[in-house]
Amino acid sequence: MTNPKEDNNPVLKRLLIGLLATALFWPGLLLAAESSSESSSAPESDPGPPLNPVDQRLEAEDASDENPFVLTAHRPNYLLTYSYNFTPNEVPFEEEQGQIDHTEIKFQISIKYKVIESIFPDNGDLYFAYTNQSYWQAFNDDLSSPFREINHEPEFWIQFQPRLQLGTARFSGLALGFTHESNGRGGSLSRSWNRIYLNFLWEMGNLALALKPWYRLPEDEKTDPAAPHGDDNPNIEKYMGNGELTLAYHTNGNTFSAVLRNNLRARNKGSIEMGWSFPLFRRLKGYVQYFNGYGESLLDYDAYTNRIGAGFLLTDWL
Repeated sequence: MTNPKEDNNPVLKRLLIGLLATALFWPGLLLAAESSSESSSAPESDPGPPLNPVDQRLEAEDASDENPFVLTAHRPNYLLTYSYNFTPNEVPFEEEQGQIDHTEIKFQISIKYKVIESIFPDNGDLYFAYTNQSYWQAFNDDLSSPFREINHEPEFWIQFQPRLQLGTARFSGLALGFTHESNGRGGSLSRSWNRIYLNFLWEMGNLALALKPWYRLPEDEKTDPAAPHGDDNPNIEKYMGNGELTLAYHTNGNTFSAVLRNNLRARNKGSIEMGWSFPLFRRLKGYVQYFNGYGESLLDYDAYTNRIGAGFLLTDWL
């Protein structure tokens, strides 16, 4: 359904909304970037050998642990002020009086907190984290500019730092954790799953690699699609896979990243997310992201998505 009052210049309108979203987020991003830069600074001393990007991040996180006014980043925190989905998933919204736009704003907020340090002698830290990934149909007047999807993911894990050198590679981290992911909806649009995972972190110079296999905790089958209890998505592993591989390479202020998922089945339903961040101002970066495959969001876990977007990034993988 189209709006009876058609916009004479929809491109200009969408550009203005994107600029407005940027203006709303920009002061907070600058203040957070400046605060983060100040909190990570330390008195000058003998620099010694240069740290690789993984060690630099771990050192900055250790410094922020003692600052009560700093929230430590978990996954990248970013705002894509404009993203274009070539294959929007219309199925969940067929009863709505309007259509889903190809363009929307996507952002992610991800923070963590060290709950207990050194559960075991000089190792084994307990962490809690929360990640929010949102998809905002800011340009869609027909549907009153709704948030199309919001994914919530609280998790906790125990993290070890083995620091084992194997040739040119170093085994830097091992984590054992539990995660719950949900879109907070009810009825036929409800999506959620629980997983136990391991996360293996390796580094080679400016390259970091994390392998994260997981096991989905089984749920009872639903007797009715609208029932509040039971499995909302019984075949989600076919699309979201049984693990993911994350790679990040840092050079000259730029970070190139890729997150790959695969179901390891004959009929491949995996995905790839590629990112490029580059310096803009202080620690604020520009960011370009491309996603292709299944499971970008929980609501779209079984729908193919092909999206590209651009915006700003506050905290990176490295």
